Amino acid sequence: MTEIVLKPELIKGLQEVLVKHDPANEDPILAAQYLSAVVGSIVSTSGIPKADQGDILKQLLDFTQYVYDQQSKSNESAPPQPAGEAFGKWTPK
Repeated sequence: MTEIVLKPELIKGLQEVLVKHDPANEDPILAAQYLSAVVGSIVSTSGIPKADQGDILKQLLDFTQYVYDQQSKSNESAPPQPAGEAFGKWTPK
């Protein structure tokens, strides 16, 4: 997979777009559900042979799990931050 840089500004911007579409997307879990649906839609309409789409979707799911695991570790090791204050950027190691 291509290396990506995940910045808080990107995540916030994506959620803002989702909220414009449906205000209920203020809920981060609903916003994540929309993003998951978008991923499924993009893969299924990509023009990639159906035989390869399942493998690609599995790679994306594995990558999602990897990011989640790394973010969870990062959040566990960092001291709690007061609400509203900025804190460091996360990047996969």
